[in-house]
Amino acid sequence: MVPFVLRVRLPDRPGALGAVAARIGAVGGDITSVDIVARAGEQATDEFVIELEGDHLVSLLITEVHEVDGVAVEEIRPLSSS
Repeated sequence: MVPFVLRVRLPDRPGALGAVAARIGAVGGDITSVDIVARAGEQATDEFVIELEGDHLVSLLITEVHEVDGVAVEEIRPLSSS
């Protein structure tokens, strides 16, 4: 499994975080950590640490997450071991 950090901007409403988590699971991603980085107005920024079976799933993950209404991927990067 390859660890990544995924940062998303999403509507700050009930169910939005769960919908993103479901899309991560749909590509076989394993969520190991979730942090709510910021909340402002009707938006939140959340950061997930996830494990994927490989780098080849990153583009599919981004596509899946974008399927959630109002969600934007701000960043996805490998989790550094340092």
